[in-house]
Amino acid sequence: MNIREKIGGISSGVWLSIVTCFMFFLYAPLELLFTNQDEFWFDAYTLTPIMFVVFAIMAVCCSFLFVVVRLWGHEKFRLVLLLFFIIFLCSYIQGNWLAGGLPALDGTPIDWGLYTAERIKSIVLWVAVLAIVVTAFIKLKKDNFEKIVKVISICMLLMFGVTLLTLAVENRGFDKKPSLAVTSRELFEVSEDRNFIILLLDAVDAMRLEDLMQADEAYCEIFEDFTFYDNMVGAYPFTKHSISYILTGHWFENEMEYRDYEAEAYETSPLLEMLKDTGYDLNLYSTEVLLDVDGKEQFDNIVPNEKGVSDKWAFARWQMLMTGFKYAPFDLKKFSFVNPNAFRELKISPEGEPLYTLSNRDFYDSVLEEEISRAEQKCFKFIHIDGAHVPYIYDENVNESADATYDTSLQACMTITKAYLEKLKDSGVYDNSVIIVMADHGYNDEMHDKGGQMRQNPIFFVKGIQEKHDFQVSGAPVSFEDLQTAYKRLLDGMDSSRIFDWKEGDSRERRFLVYEYKQEDPIIEFIQPGDARDTDIMYETGNVYTRE
Repeated sequence: MNIREKIGGISSGVWLSIVTCFMFFLYAPLELLFTNQDEFWFDAYTLTPIMFVVFAIMAVCCSFLFVVVRLWGHEKFRLVLLLFFIIFLCSYIQGNWLAGGLPALDGTPIDWGLYTAERIKSIVLWVAVLAIVVTAFIKLKKDNFEKIVKVISICMLLMFGVTLLTLAVENRGFDKKPSLAVTSRELFEVSEDRNFIILLLDAVDAMRLEDLMQADEAYCEIFEDFTFYDNMVGAYPFTKHSISYILTGHWFENEMEYRDYEAEAYETSPLLEMLKDTGYDLNLYSTEVLLDVDGKEQFDNIVPNEKGVSDKWAFARWQMLMTGFKYAPFDLKKFSFVNPNAFRELKISPEGEPLYTLSNRDFYDSVLEEEISRAEQKCFKFIHIDGAHVPYIYDENVNESADATYDTSLQACMTITKAYLEKLKDSGVYDNSVIIVMADHGYNDEMHDKGGQMRQNPIFFVKGIQEKHDFQVSGAPVSFEDLQTAYKRLLDGMDSSRIFDWKEGDSRERRFLVYEYKQEDPIIEFIQPGDARDTDIMYETGNVYTRE
């Protein structure tokens, strides 16, 4: 038999190579993008060319493998085809039907021992598919098996294409995201007239920080002139929705797509309107805002930017790891852990201006090293840093440590806050500044797996213009719902003890909306009828908000 005759029957292997590589390197990344549009700065026009190259290379390599094996012998070709087909089927089922029980990739170290049921499901799947396909291989005529593999491969390829097209239409996958970037521009530019500064320390829980402050009074001294509202109830358990609510006061209840909500919320924010009307320059330093919606052009540090990836290989590598986390057998998933900030770090920086990052270390180094500059107009700064968010990597001196915990992360937050406040004092703008040190949501690492409602008690420290007094604590039953009124009173010159209508000892019911991480449908309404820290008394109202 000549070479042409030998390779003439490899079409089943070629089609199987194409559909398998298409699933891993194009379908999986695009499906993830289309169903999580709000989580990524890039669009399909950035992702597709990079991953198409990976797909093409891998499809050619796999097809070449089948050619080589076919030249080696027809029986060996069929055995490799059998193995490849089993891997394809198991991976497809694993990624599309057995991914619901996987842990969230939010930076929390994963205890794989807690997912025994998922491991058993994965093992059963691979054993069952292996048994069924091998039996079919033995029972069928060998040429028929090759034909079946070819037909299934072509049909699956068509199905993947139709599915991607449907997802793109349903999730605006064909929309181009505008080329904007959050830069560090004017991070330390302040006004001698007035400043309104919000320093947001991610995931700092009021009860946990209060325990540290009671154990060490030095932490209380950091907040001289401030009032600590320790009975604060937030709005949502996670960052994206919380920040939008903090800045706009508009609830998101699944009444529209999130990007449409955020565009409308920022355009009609009472806080931002008050600041613009009173002559403030606006700066928003956070990577947890959408840059493909209207309303961001009002922030001076959010600038046009060339859209692109700084390291295409790293981009492709992270995409493949995310695919592996979803599609790989359970025991291989631990090798596919994805850094949630990985893709942000690969965005091309505007020429001459660094991108803003949430890194505690980066912000702390900037506080220590950069000089304060003066602005002609009044300044609003919303500065969001990692704070005590997982993964825990900082000791109390903001150095990376393998022994870091939630408590050392809280201590690092206090070190950073102290340095920043001292910088403002040294520059002479502390007294003429409204300063809020707060969190987007609370956190309890011991309760992490028991539901988002365990994040309802974020820190909230506040100081008004020219406010001078010892550190004080208020147990008033306040809520993020009160923030827009509080902002107005602070802008009007009120001190921190008078910005809320509620006083210590008052009784009140406060709203808190709960959803699963990266899945805001459904949103469940909870009420806190008592102390913000008491999760046992929180109850569901029965109001559930779903996307129609």
